[in-house]
Order: sequence, then C-alpha cells, then structure tokens
Amino acid sequence: LLREKKQRQEEQARKEKEKAEKAEAKARAAKEKLEKGRVNPGEMFRTEQYSAWDGEGLPTHDKEGKPITQSQLKKLKKLQLAQDKLHKAYLQHISDLEIYFVWVLLSSGINAEYGREGKGGEGGSEGQGC
Repeated sequence: LLREKKQRQEEQARKEKEKAEKAEAKARAAKEKLEKGRVNPGEMFRTEQYSAWDGEGLPTHDKEGKPITQSQLKKLKKLQLAQDKLHKAYLQHISDLEIYFVWVLLSSGINAEYGREGKGGEGGSEGQGC
C-alpha cells in the first residue's frame, strides 16, 4: 500500500515537472518570436548584402550593383511579409504593456489620492472660516 502511494506521488511529481517544462518551453518560444519581431520589415534588408532598395525596403540591387532577379525578389517579399506579421505582433505586445503600465500608474495614483483625501479634511472647506 505504501509502495503504491509512493508510486502515485512519483508519477504526479513527474507529470508536474513535465507540465512546468512545457510551460517554460512555450514561454521561451513566445519570447523568441517577440524578439524576432523587433526588426522593422522596411529595414530588415538594409544590410551590406544589398546596395539599393525600393520604397518598401526591398532590395533592388545586390552589393555588386547587379539587379535582384524576380525569383529572388519574390522570396524576399515573402520574408518581408512574414516579418511584417511578427513586427505587428511585437508592436501590439509593446502597446499592451504600455497600456498596462499606465493603468497601474493611474490606479496606484488614484488610490493614493483617495487615501489622502478620504482620511480627513484636505481639500475640504470645513473649518476654514470663510
């Protein structure tokens, strides 16, 4: 009976460990995805590998001045589109964080003001002898 109880505890501990490892891996993958999104898609090809770009940031000529072929351009557009999605998700995440922090600051400020005003007579007209 004790052996069975110990086996169940070990099994439960193993499952909890696996669950924690999966959650950690998921969080790590989400962080990596956000990090990839930091790069602006319009700037992602502005490297030494290319010498000229169009208005969208897509390269038109390689570093030797040769025009980019249509097949290369198609691949680059596809990469830029994928980066655009990552970048938008990154910007949304940053925006959500900013909204959250503003909310925290405002709510803590409001509570602090309420705590000061609610306790006794600051800002009120009682006792000022007008």
